[in-house]
Amino acid sequence: MLTDFHHKPLVVLTAGAETDALHNAAQNRLANLSTDTSHRVVQGANHAGLILDERYAQATTRAILDVVSSVRNNRPLTK
Repeated sequence: MLTDFHHKPLVVLTAGAETDALHNAAQNRLANLSTDTSHRVVQGANHAGLILDERYAQATTRAILDVVSSVRNNRPLTK
């Protein structure tokens, strides 16, 4: 079980259409696995839409590119 990302960049995406207080708390715990983290809620998106719906997949693509850029440039994530 993953318990710590240390200082590695981590972006947690939450599908805004499918979240409630319990799920949001779990996502926050996941985001807290790293000291270099960004928790982004994609309003209106459902889980599948984060990949399949072009409007919301842009947020997924942005998150991936942000992590790659952070690693390549040895810089923290831009919040």
